[in-house]
Amino acid sequence: MSTEQLSYELLAEVGEGSFGRVYKAREIGGKQRLLAVKKLNFRLDSAGAGIPPFMIREVALLKKMGYFSHPNIVKLLDASAVPLDSTLDLTLVLEYIDQDLSTYLSKVPAPGLSRGSVKDVMQQLLRGLDFLHTNLVLHRDLKPENILVSSRGEIKIADFGLARIHTFNIALTPGVTRCRAGPQWGGCLAE
Repeated sequence: MSTEQLSYELLAEVGEGSFGRVYKAREIGGKQRLLAVKKLNFRLDSAGAGIPPFMIREVALLKKMGYFSHPNIVKLLDASAVPLDSTLDLTLVLEYIDQDLSTYLSKVPAPGLSRGSVKDVMQQLLRGLDFLHTNLVLHRDLKPENILVSSRGEIKIADFGLARIHTFNIALTPGVTRCRAGPQWGGCLAE
């Protein structure tokens, strides 16, 4: 990610989420590439709460992943935050990918993807996951909507809002409700 802010023009809204909207945009000057621009708005309260932790994690992880530039991880190109009165506007500029896996699969005519295409999609997805896991990153929200497919058939893993970096401390953190855990993990039956 460069220190110089990207200039772009918004072309169309392509999605909407809980905190904002995603736009298709074109870079002005430079490479004239297509971009995905996430514009998010967070209300600042009197306690000073601003950007939710999941967004901070997503930006931090995408910046970290950007240093390695893996072909199967979506690239964060720019990020900026602007405080406005009682709100904070956060803008993320990412590489633009045409569609998610659900949309891609819905466009495939019967009888579906060929065996070779399925193999290619899975190999790319597994290469991306291997890269994340090698770097101790757990995505924790992998689903068709978070797997993007470019017009050239490139698979990119996106949306790192729930992701975590695995550490020794996290490994010791319970991952289930106590009463649902087995007795060996101190579940309700062990009491």
